[in-house]
Amino acid sequence: MCARYVLEASEKEIEQAYAAKMQEEYVRNWNIAPTNKACVITADHPDIIQQYHFGLVPHWAKDKKVGYSLLNARSESALEKPSFKPLIEKNKRCLVLVNSFYEWETVGKEKLPYRFFLPERPTFSFAGLYSWWKDPASQEWYKSFTIMTTAPNGTVGQFHDRMPVILSKEEESIWLKGGVPISDIMSLCDPFPEVEMDLHRVSKDVNNVRNNNSDLILPENSN
Repeated sequence: MCARYVLEASEKEIEQAYAAKMQEEYVRNWNIAPTNKACVITADHPDIIQQYHFGLVPHWAKDKKVGYSLLNARSESALEKPSFKPLIEKNKRCLVLVNSFYEWETVGKEKLPYRFFLPERPTFSFAGLYSWWKDPASQEWYKSFTIMTTAPNGTVGQFHDRMPVILSKEEESIWLKGGVPISDIMSLCDPFPEVEMDLHRVSKDVNNVRNNNSDLILPENSN
């Protein structure tokens, strides 16, 4: 599962990386957690960066609490799930913008967090799916997303049996493009090359979602 990640680049850096304009106020976040608003680029508006809630709420859901159970979509079975299949087929696909993400090592009773990042690509994206849900009480739209996951590469596999689908620049365009055979779309959901990824251990302060500052991403011995 990918349930915690980081987007802390400046607004200008993000816009330049994706040739897109930020549509809403952007706030750096070193500990993005479920229900938080975060930056996405959707297939229907590839030239703007929008803010959606982390945790997918399908349009048919009774309430938005379901989002906690739909943080991730397993790529191997997504086409079998009513929450995900229509979104893939109708191109409700998105890029989830990222600078790094966290996974944990369990040592005895401790959970030790590690930060994973791409040294040659400071801002990158996860493959995502998005949905709009109308709150029956307020009649307001709740826009949300889920992160596609796949088998881990050797780096992430030391800590978890899943990893987010990380897209190359070329794959980002294909993921958002309409009219591409679904088999080609799903073939993008493979493990990212471990040689292009690095990691370091970070402070256990990451474990508490209330903690949110730039120190969280520093190597533990630098804090």
